[in-house]
Amino acid sequence: MMLGHTIGSMLDRQKGFGPGFDFLRIALAISVVAAHAPYVAGGSGDGEQAWIAWFPHYAILVMFFALSGFLIAASGLRLSLREFLTNRGMRIIPALAVEIVLSALILGPIFTALPLSDYFTNFGTYKYFTNIVGLVNYVLPGVFSGNPAPEVNSSLWTVPFEYGCYALMTVFILFGLLRKPPLIVLGALVLVGIGLALVLAGHGAQPSQLPAGVAGTLHDRIFSTAPFLGRGAKLPVAFMLGIAIYLYRDRIPYNGWLLAACCALCAGAALLGPADWMSQPVLNLLIAPALVYITAYLGVSKLPRLPLISRGDYSYGIYLYGFPVQQVVRVWLPHAPVIIQFAIALLLITLFAAFSWHWIEKPILKLRSRFSFVARERLAPDDAAAPRQDIAPLAVAASAVRSRHSS
Repeated sequence: MMLGHTIGSMLDRQKGFGPGFDFLRIALAISVVAAHAPYVAGGSGDGEQAWIAWFPHYAILVMFFALSGFLIAASGLRLSLREFLTNRGMRIIPALAVEIVLSALILGPIFTALPLSDYFTNFGTYKYFTNIVGLVNYVLPGVFSGNPAPEVNSSLWTVPFEYGCYALMTVFILFGLLRKPPLIVLGALVLVGIGLALVLAGHGAQPSQLPAGVAGTLHDRIFSTAPFLGRGAKLPVAFMLGIAIYLYRDRIPYNGWLLAACCALCAGAALLGPADWMSQPVLNLLIAPALVYITAYLGVSKLPRLPLISRGDYSYGIYLYGFPVQQVVRVWLPHAPVIIQFAIALLLITLFAAFSWHWIEKPILKLRSRFSFVARERLAPDDAAAPRQDIAPLAVAASAVRSRHSS
């Protein structure tokens, strides 16, 4: 690291591609699988509420959404609104839809405790398809009914928040707010401020381990999915802060001491903060910005390239197929130690992620390549028809980044 570097200058040195984002994307996706492992194996929410173990549950998704905001900001600056929405829809929806269809029509019939006639005539089977449009349903009739955890795919709770973040970006593009970064920061502060006001007024959320709609009182279900309180409140804040740090990238220092300070702040919160801080806006105000800086710093750094990265972008597939595959392994090996269940599940999840990338996501990239230079960059190593010399100038001009969250 050289004195005077900024996040932006480090990004420019890599011709607009943050090499560390590849590592982060895979590492965070695998971390989600690891965080779910104790819950799937034992069905207890105590692990999330235990002393220091609560912090990864908070930090992983904050970093995921911060990474998303940082990378998507480049798309919002470069693309028209129509191109942006088309690009996002083609990147997110096809792979999600295939996972939902496979769960309902293949995994469900295999693992349901109901007769197949009852399964296919149950309204819940077809209601599950609404997950594609962000109307989350976690259970299929009789599926995994013998497992400690009742959900088919607990990870789907973030889908409405992801769609909501794209709606925020739509507003930012329509009103030119990406050219006015102070307003982006103000928006994040407003979300946190409303949450603080609600807490002071006695409306603090008490989210349960299970996703809203599966367990908890009506009050819990409302506030655990609200944009101001509960576990979901941190996601739009992280997304907007990720956008802001990209827009201010040429002013924000790439500094090891600042990184260390952010890490120390997070470590202090992990050690001293109670688990119920996960639902408190003060955590989003104090810790989320530190996690966003850590994400950006690591993203523009030269981190190791994992073996998974060399074969494609498997992170989205790992996230989508992680929980269902873990549930299947729990059925097969109900008495195996958690670490064994996790290891076997991760191997199978990687295979499904490879299927998703090579048979669904990568072909879609070819359709997106007309207006997405990152799609062209992804295809270039494997498709000789994609001229690499046309990509680098676009990368430098747009200062975009490689990721499932970038365009």
